[in-house]
Amino acid sequence: MAADPSGYSAVNNFDFSWGSATDSASGNVEYCYKTATASGTLASDQCTAATSVTGITGYQTGTNTFYVRARDGAGNYSAYSNNSFYFNNGAPSAPTSLAVTPETNTVNSFEFSWGSPVAYYGSLANLKYYYSVNALPTEGSVTRAYSNSLGASAYATLPGENTMYLVVMDEAGNINYNAYASITFAANTTAPGIPLNNDIADVSVKATSAWKLALTWEEPSSVGAGVATYQIHRSIDDTSYTQRSTTSGNSFVDTGLTQQTYYYKVRACDSANNCGAFSDAVSMYPDGKYTTPAPLVAEPEVSSITTRKATVTWTTSRTADSKVAYGTGSGDYFDEEVGNSDQVTSHTLTLNNLSPGGTYYFTAKWTDEDGNLGSSDEYSFTTDPAPSAKEVSAVSIGLDTVNIQFTSKDANKAKVYYGTTTEFGAYAEMGVGVAESTYTVQLTGLADGTKYYYKVSLFDIEENEYEGDTYSFETLPRPKIELVKLQQVKGTASGTILVTWVSNTPVSSIVTYYPSANPSAAQDNIDVKLTTTHRALIAGLLPNTAYVMAVKGRDKVGNEAVSSAQAFTTSSDTRPPSIANLKVEPVIQGVGQEATAQLVVSWDTDELSSSQVAYGEGSGGSLSSKTQLDTSRTYNHLVVIPNLQPSKVYHLIALSMDEANNEAQSIDRVVITPKATESALNLVVSNLSTAFGFLGGIAGNPQ
Repeated sequence: MAADPSGYSAVNNFDFSWGSATDSASGNVEYCYKTATASGTLASDQCTAATSVTGITGYQTGTNTFYVRARDGAGNYSAYSNNSFYFNNGAPSAPTSLAVTPETNTVNSFEFSWGSPVAYYGSLANLKYYYSVNALPTEGSVTRAYSNSLGASAYATLPGENTMYLVVMDEAGNINYNAYASITFAANTTAPGIPLNNDIADVSVKATSAWKLALTWEEPSSVGAGVATYQIHRSIDDTSYTQRSTTSGNSFVDTGLTQQTYYYKVRACDSANNCGAFSDAVSMYPDGKYTTPAPLVAEPEVSSITTRKATVTWTTSRTADSKVAYGTGSGDYFDEEVGNSDQVTSHTLTLNNLSPGGTYYFTAKWTDEDGNLGSSDEYSFTTDPAPSAKEVSAVSIGLDTVNIQFTSKDANKAKVYYGTTTEFGAYAEMGVGVAESTYTVQLTGLADGTKYYYKVSLFDIEENEYEGDTYSFETLPRPKIELVKLQQVKGTASGTILVTWVSNTPVSSIVTYYPSANPSAAQDNIDVKLTTTHRALIAGLLPNTAYVMAVKGRDKVGNEAVSSAQAFTTSSDTRPPSIANLKVEPVIQGVGQEATAQLVVSWDTDELSSSQVAYGEGSGGSLSSKTQLDTSRTYNHLVVIPNLQPSKVYHLIALSMDEANNEAQSIDRVVITPKATESALNLVVSNLSTAFGFLGGIAGNPQ
């Protein structure tokens, strides 16, 4: 049989269990149990079929007895079995004879001894002793002593006088914290010096906002009675400090902080809690460190792409610097990276000095404030093509101007450099469009007859210049007239001047002349053929007259050259007109006896002159008759001699007189007038024959 608990218990409640009984005769068995009473008599039995029972209480403090016996179905009982159980809910008295050795010491080292309590229940060997120093005994302040003494150790917790308190617990767990023994002892120790090299570090975990600061220091150079602990005091204003913690080591991590500046001081204490002076204060704002790169919020994008630039942007979840590694091959980047050290979340970097029309590969990189490096995937982009110019030519070349014509594409501005050497020295510019188009730039203020060099340079939208090839052109020379010569031509029908001159460039030939007394009568002699050697014959001039003459000419683009005015006087006209192409046509008018003949006389002269015919009968002799003088001067003359006799011989001369009264006579011309026609038919036939030269036979043989 066993009791539970088996020893002393402060709780008056016990359980018992026993082995089973057997009865071969009746087979039915039950168990009857009871306890003694305080007077020593036995209580009444209580019976159960089980082999255990709970809730049995002691009938007295100290030793109690429990009885149990078996009963069969016939009412027969076995003998009692018994077992002792122990109840005590009263604490022992205070320990006795508490002593300390030594009572005073310059180091914190003391020994304690004591005697057993006077009053207690249970086994002496099962008593437990507990002590506290400088604090009244409580459940939370005492420390167990495992014998009736404490060996030499640092029990003082204060410099100077200390008090040791001692209580005892019996085996039932009863203890009276107010029933204590006490003794004083003095620890007259020397305090340690100031901790050295006080330092602080931020050990926060920024990613989780776990703000922590770590303090470290070194042992004082003077430890006094020895350093047992270090006290850490904290402040948020560097004025009012409170003790934060103690430690026996040389470091302390302060956790659970918020983001504000904290100040710390440390002092060393010996085992008697005799503490030295504080160290200097150290302070820090807990900000922590990230241990992984800032994640990307927005992947890198490329914008504002031009011929030589591109802007890369991306976004990170927290601030970091910005870098871009790039190159012309996948993974093959230039040694230098573009970067910006500003800590930002929105990153923007511009890549400069790129090549037009090139494909670039790049990776965005960023390093946060704690040195964690992040990078993106690789991306690529292609820059805009370089501006191009073609079909460059100089057109409409003049004396002092020229048009430079070209076709450009992908440009924003064009600049035409020009000069008399390949160093140029001047330029003209104009805006152009990105789309392919043809443009013309006019260069002005050039020197005539000069060779110029030029080139067309194009500019992209960022004013980057792309030089073109060098070409040349030569301005037209300014036309000049030189060596003008005038020569009177003799033997001409009218005043005639031969004018010769030369020009430095092919021009037309223009001679303007007029009598000096009558400029409004100016006339031009024009030859549009372009040549450098010129000749003009100016005829029809008035005799013995003062003239003014100027020689001019225009080149192929209309530039004019003009000579200085030339003054000359024509000679007197003494030459008669020259008569040529004299013709005489006889004509019959009427028929029969009424018929008359007439002669139609025509001729040409080489100058303007009058018209008259002198004639007479026969083939020679005097010319006794003249037609009326026609004073209208002309080059072509026609005179009719009427009322002549048919079938008769006449001779005649043509007379013409020019304005200078020089008269010309033709050769003497003999002519026979036609025979008169006998009938009207013959007259018609005769006239037709005369006019058209046919039907001659009919006219001569009338029917």
